[in-house]
Amino acid sequence: MRTRQLLVDGAPAGLKVYCCDGFLQRARGRHCASAAELRCGWRLQPCNAVHTLLLREPIDAVFCDQRGMVLRLVAPLRRNRCAWQRGADSVWEFPIGVAVALALQYGSRLSLCESLPCQ
Repeated sequence: MRTRQLLVDGAPAGLKVYCCDGFLQRARGRHCASAAELRCGWRLQPCNAVHTLLLREPIDAVFCDQRGMVLRLVAPLRRNRCAWQRGADSVWEFPIGVAVALALQYGSRLSLCESLPCQ
């Protein structure tokens, strides 16, 4: 699973993101993550629905289109719940409170810094 730095509207956000692009990576997701990994973001792609069944804590879920534009925020998505968005190409999962801290809103653009992998 590759990791990259999160960009919000083209600016570095200082958050490491795990890219889950395959079926097994998306299925594993945060469910088998270590405590350190849970402090990072997770991009599930392609994906338009997520759940928090069996997760230890709520998350912030951000649904984006193919260009990375935010279509919907579910912050927080409480434990044992699900959320989906028609037309979403990816779902970004963040620790609770990150969406507010980054001032994410409808129309914000999320992307990854492909030139510099996470340290």
